[in-house]
Amino acid sequence: MAAVIEEMLNVLLLFGLIVLVLFSLLSPKNKMTSTKKNLYLLSLISTIIFALIPEIGYQVRSNGVIYFGFPAEAFEYRGVGVSTFRPLGLIFNFFLLNWFFKLLLKLWKALTLAVKKKF
Repeated sequence: MAAVIEEMLNVLLLFGLIVLVLFSLLSPKNKMTSTKKNLYLLSLISTIIFALIPEIGYQVRSNGVIYFGFPAEAFEYRGVGVSTFRPLGLIFNFFLLNWFFKLLLKLWKALTLAVKKKF
């Protein structure tokens, strides 16, 4: 019974974090640029996809617990319907992917600027 309650609390925490981020991103009072909003949204979607796709970041430990998530563990499955979300792994993945997408955007802007200067 306690495991079921813990699992429900973890799922509610995950969905609460997702709703909170989406609400803050889509709020009309938010004064972020559209590029920054799009980067956050892309990071959020990528984090969820990487956490739930079994082939990415799939690990089985000696105790039989299966971990999902890339690069940090964001979801674990213990068998017999018991699963747990790891909020710190999800938050770490979100910020790491956000940093990676910002880096890609800066690289893209630098390359397009170099091409424009060439012609």
